[in-house]
Amino acid sequence: MYRDLRISYELKKQIAKILQNDIHDTRINKFSNITDIVISKDFSYAKIFIILSYKEEKSKNKNNSLFYLNKTTEYIRYVLRKKINLRKIPKIKFFLDSSFKEGKYISDILNNLKIKKK
Repeated sequence: MYRDLRISYELKKQIAKILQNDIHDTRINKFSNITDIVISKDFSYAKIFIILSYKEEKSKNKNNSLFYLNKTTEYIRYVLRKKINLRKIPKIKFFLDSSFKEGKYISDILNNLKIKKK
């Protein structure tokens, strides 16, 4: 369990650095925040959840950004091989993290219920 957390943390940190420093594609936002990584038990697959910038969220470029991020996964794995000493670098897939939106939606519903009760 502890090893899983360490590897997950290191992957998250290194992928964030790679997105900021090593990818020079203007279609990919360098400041996308990685919120979570879910790694399979055998470390062969990793789901990376990201939040795009507010500007990208509003401009309806979410799918384009995600598409181009997922097109660079082989390059990200290539750079990870140099930075992390793992026997097997997991295959990467990026997903949009909607948990903050869902949390805000639920919070708004609860606040509305409190207001109506008074």
